[in-house]
Amino acid sequence: MPLAEFSAVRLNTDRYLASEGVGRGAIGFILDAYDDGYDVEFSHPDGTTIAWFFLQRAEIEPVPEIIASADTWSTV
Repeated sequence: MPLAEFSAVRLNTDRYLASEGVGRGAIGFILDAYDDGYDVEFSHPDGTTIAWFFLQRAEIEPVPEIIASADTWSTV
C-alpha cells in the first residue's frame, strides 16, 4: 500500500548513516511520492533539515503515531 505525502516514516537501514547522517530508527516525513519510492526529509526537532533524499519503500516503515503540523511534529 502506498504511503501518503507528509506521512511520518522510520528509516530501517543504516545504509545512509555515513553519507547523509541518518541511520536506522530516524524519523522523517514523506515530501513526495513516486511509483518507485519517496523523497523523505529528516530534520532536527527545531525543524532544521538534516537530510532530504530518495528512499525505496523497503527502506522505510510507517509511524502512524506521529503527525505533522505546519510548525512542528508530535506524537499522538
